[in-house]
Amino acid sequence: MSRPLITNIYSREESNVIAFGVILGRKAAESVNAIRDASWFIETFDIISKRNLLNKAKVYDIGDIKLTSYDDLENVTKITSSILSEGKLTLMLGGGHLATYYVLKAMPKDVILIVFDAHCDLRESYIDEKIIDLDYINESVIVDKRLNDATWLRWASEETLFKKATILGVRSGDEEQLVYAKKKGILLITSEKLLSQNGLNAATKTLSTLTRGKKVYLSLDIDTFDPSIAPAVDHPEPSGIGFREFVKLLRSIKGRIIGCDVVCLRKIPNNEVTEFLAARAIFEILYYAT
Repeated sequence: MSRPLITNIYSREESNVIAFGVILGRKAAESVNAIRDASWFIETFDIISKRNLLNKAKVYDIGDIKLTSYDDLENVTKITSSILSEGKLTLMLGGGHLATYYVLKAMPKDVILIVFDAHCDLRESYIDEKIIDLDYINESVIVDKRLNDATWLRWASEETLFKKATILGVRSGDEEQLVYAKKKGILLITSEKLLSQNGLNAATKTLSTLTRGKKVYLSLDIDTFDPSIAPAVDHPEPSGIGFREFVKLLRSIKGRIIGCDVVCLRKIPNNEVTEFLAARAIFEILYYAT
């Protein structure tokens, strides 16, 4: 770990947010540390809204969970449970979205899941070279085609790890996934809808109603953003949302955010645009979560 996320001034006891990385994927360590590094070079004061985004957030970074086998992913659940038992917000930085499944296993089963993602991730099983690269641990370990970065939300739903779920900014999926989402009551709100003023307003009202008075888990896959502002992702999809839409949707969450993650950034050489966007998004999340 090159730098801890955001700051090194708080102890674990003093903190109200505990961050950790999950090093799953060939470039996960580099990518997670890129977000940490960027977070040190962003103003905490938002000049537009005149808010100090970290006014209440006291972040302590415990470092990374390194994986030698898929059994080690259970440590993600154990560490998340430990953080929750301290009454603190969990903030996971992950190479891939599979880590979110293991975080959710520690969350209360009545949690409302809000996912920003270009993809449905609702396949029953799936494998290709990009998934292998993303969920890679080492040469001797075979990536599971049943539970991986493309299927994690399907199996989180099957195991009832949340009460309700909404995917925001989605624009990639097949017919079978759409049928499954409808069957399970998983709300899909496309980026096309969010990029229209009426659609964005309708989505904020939906989020407000869905989350009011509830416990919320927020998962941000960086590929929800348009590749023009977030090029460093594994599966870029055109016509994504902008930062403005993200912030407006975030502000409409009326429940209590008890856990969050930022995942699926893939560091590219000589370009820091995406990690600065990811770090700034974390600042916004922490403002509303603490």
